[in-house]
Amino acid sequence: LLACAYRPSLLVLDEPSSGLDPIVRHDILGAIIRAIADEGRTVLFSSHLLDEVQRVADSFAMLHRGQILLNSSLEQALEDHKKLIARFQNDIDGSAFPAVLMAQGSERDWTFIYNQSQERIEQAVLDRGGEIVEQTNVTLEEIFVARTSEAINV
Repeated sequence: LLACAYRPSLLVLDEPSSGLDPIVRHDILGAIIRAIADEGRTVLFSSHLLDEVQRVADSFAMLHRGQILLNSSLEQALEDHKKLIARFQNDIDGSAFPAVLMAQGSERDWTFIYNQSQERIEQAVLDRGGEIVEQTNVTLEEIFVARTSEAINV
């Protein structure tokens, strides 16, 4: 809070809510964000709590093992990534789907996280005799898990 009182043009916050209980974390983040937004300052916010990042970020960079995996506006990243849940008549190999960041499931029920390839994955489901049960938006945390998985998660 002392850094905010000084009114720097760039504020660097490294895990600012680490160790705080949920109520205090919510209040402090809200206060920091309001103060910064009202004054139009820039914040570099580093956190492993991706729900917090999703709550406060306009744009972000996702790092894994020292490499930038994704650098985007929050709005664009959430628009580009989707989750599709499908059910198949027969057992399938979920790792064989095109443009999938992550496939989870076994036998007939599968969940896919993908980006910018909605038509391709929908067609692949239909071509394999599947039905689309649900299509939903993803969270920043789901994007991170999908992009950092070492292999298709089957």
